[in-house]
Amino acid sequence: MLGRNTRSQEPIILDMGDRDPTGINSYLKVDFMDLIAEPEGFQSHKNLHKCAFRTYNFTKNCCYFGLTLIFGGPLAFCFGCYFACIGFEYVWCVIPCVKAWLIRLECFGRIFAYCIKNFCDPCFYSIGKIFSRIHVKTETV
Repeated sequence: MLGRNTRSQEPIILDMGDRDPTGINSYLKVDFMDLIAEPEGFQSHKNLHKCAFRTYNFTKNCCYFGLTLIFGGPLAFCFGCYFACIGFEYVWCVIPCVKAWLIRLECFGRIFAYCIKNFCDPCFYSIGKIFSRIHVKTETV
């Protein structure tokens, strides 16, 4: 299946084998052995264990397939619209407002910097001169 890479507009090819290449949902990898682990002394009959293993996998796969069949398309549509709205909001509203705010803050930042430079720097310079004349000698006894 082909799609478009939004950054470079090159066609991308979906890997149908590895559908989570970045490992976003790695915590969802729950197999039968992760849930039903029978230690020594607490083991059911081999055939019962095999039947439970098959039942778990069949039920999990059928339920997931059914849910994706029913809800996958509509949810993909909804998420596509949602992320398009977020993209629109950031491109046309958030970033321009942030830039405008930063431009306004630049003026206040310069005024604040001049105040610090004119009022605080002389005090700190004087205190630094006072403490620069202190000499500490250490002796070992």
